[in-house]
Parts: sequence; structure tokens; C-alpha cells
Amino acid sequence: MEFANLHLHTLFSDGAIGPADLAEKVFNEPGLKYYALTDHDTLSGIEPFFRALCDQGHGDRVFIPGVELSLRAEDLGLNIHLIGLFPKINRENHREELARIDAVLGQFCRIRCLNRGLRDLDARVRLAHDLDLDGIRERFGTAEDAIGYLRQKAEARNRKVFQDAGKPGDIIQHPIPLTYQLIVDHWQELFPAGTREKTTLYILRPDAQKAERLAQIYLSEGMGASPARRLALERQGVLCNIRRPAIQEKGFLEGLDLLKRSGSVTILAHPAIDHSRITYEDFDRNILYPLLEQGLDGIEVFYPYEMSYRQEAIERYEGVARSHGLLVSGGTDFHGDGRVGLSDVKLDIREAQRIKEQA
Repeated sequence: MEFANLHLHTLFSDGAIGPADLAEKVFNEPGLKYYALTDHDTLSGIEPFFRALCDQGHGDRVFIPGVELSLRAEDLGLNIHLIGLFPKINRENHREELARIDAVLGQFCRIRCLNRGLRDLDARVRLAHDLDLDGIRERFGTAEDAIGYLRQKAEARNRKVFQDAGKPGDIIQHPIPLTYQLIVDHWQELFPAGTREKTTLYILRPDAQKAERLAQIYLSEGMGASPARRLALERQGVLCNIRRPAIQEKGFLEGLDLLKRSGSVTILAHPAIDHSRITYEDFDRNILYPLLEQGLDGIEVFYPYEMSYRQEAIERYEGVARSHGLLVSGGTDFHGDGRVGLSDVKLDIREAQRIKEQA
């Protein structure tokens, strides 16, 4: 059965693979007909992806370039993601179209990419150092030592990524953001007494299942049950306790306006991703319906949420989309790191065709 996946990432944002490798995976995925590249806050992966399509042949598959903007609902303390899709862009017009879009989105993207590391990388490392997570102080005397080490690694890697992808001659030159993936990639240097699994659990979105898994690991290492669970809960609260740096960010309505001015089809990404922190009703009242009033085009209904609420979230937001005449989108939020596959969520290609026609 043919299907669509309209939420994919590369290492130009926080993915683990480059555009050429992603193109190869897409072409080897049976049934995947429509697909969208939606890197966080950057358009830098689109031109290399078009080059990869030329190398591998396009076939009858349909590529939709896009972007996923990281925005804020400051009153609620939530990050809100809006996807902009550009169905009119193709191999023949993509350089001209990207120049036009960059004139609208470029400044936002560059600021976001340059500042992302202050929170996603630096703040996490400082907190880990303060707590001496798994003996990080044995390797690095100060948090700044660890941050400097990671930033040097990132600079060398990013130069190679740009060179290998042929970016020097491209229209789009957005910098590659620094993300917590660097901590995962260099966990052994950072945490001498740690394990990759524990380090990953520290820095990803906190929830009860991850805290319980951490507790199980501590118990297997000989720690008592009560201390193990207390420590697991404390460390899974790391993300909640990170003080946000004073960096320039935009509200979600400002972000919607940017995307609309760029000419994109606008999609609210994974509306139930924070369901453990905010009810559907509160989210819809404070986020979704204000977006609808300002002209949001669609909702990402199909998404690999936690299984405990996945089906109810899908049913809820599909109902909202249908009742308001909105476009329905979906995808796996694929990063190429093994967490999800390209076919774990299958969007009906008729929905992708409607998005294509919306342009």
C-alpha cells in the first residue's frame, strides 16, 4: 500500500544522517510515495537533497521541501512546532524559490540555529556537571571545559558536513545548530562512569517510563530501591529544571505569520506531544484555536506518540481537523537514529495529495 511520511530530518538540524543517506532510505522504503524534509529551523538540507535525488533518480515518488519552526507559548512554558511545507518547489525552480523563502525566514533560522546550543547543549552540560552525573567531573574540571570540548567537536564535524554535501555553492547557508545529540555522540568522553542508555535517558523528554527505566538500571548496579527511584525521578526532571537562556525566540503566532508570508502550507506539528503536562482542552484553547483563527492550514494528526495515549490523540485531532475543514498531515519525525522507522506511521496518500493541491 502506498503511503506518505511528511516529517523527516537530517543532520542539518538534529537528525543522525545526511540528505543523501535519507534519500537512499526513502527510495528503499516499499510503498513510500510522498515525503517531506522538515529540518528544524533551517532550509540548508533542501539543496543537497535535490542533488541526491538527481543522483539516485526520482521515480514516481513526490518530494515536498519544508521546515519545522521551533516557537514558544511562553505563558504555558511550552515549545510549539509549526511545519511549513512548500509543495510548489521542484528541481527546476528550487534555487529561485529558496532565495525568495530565505528572504522571509532566513533571519529567524540563522538566529535560532546559532542560539539553540545555549539551551539544548550548554544548559544540559552545566546541569549535568552541577549534579556530577555519573562522574562527569572526573573528565572535565568545569562545565565550560566540557562545553568547549563539545563545541570543538561540533565545529569540525559541521565543516565536514557542509563540504561533503556541496554546500559552499548553495543559496541557503544556515548554520547547523548545536543540539543534545552531541552529548549522545560523545557520551563516553563526557561520562566516564556512565552508559549510553543512561545518558540518553538523562537528556530526552522526561516521562514516567524513562524514570522507571533509569531506576531499573540503578537497581541492577546495586543501588537500593528507594534511592534508585528518587535519583531517577530527580534526573528525569533535569529538562524541567533547566533555566532558559535569554535568547531571541518567537511566539507561535509570530511563527505562523512568518510561514504564511513565506507562502508555505502551515501545519501544527504533534499537538499532543506534551499531553503529560497539559490537557487536550487547555492546549486547544491556548494554542490550537488561536492558530486556527490566524489561518492555520492543517494539523499533524498521525504521529508516533506514546502508546498510552496515541490512539485517543489521533482520534481527537483527526476529529478537529475534519470538523474545521483542515488539512490532515502525518509522519514519523524520522531522525535516522533508530527511534522510529519510515513506515511506523503511514499517512494516506490522499491527504498528501490534498496538501500538494493546497499550494
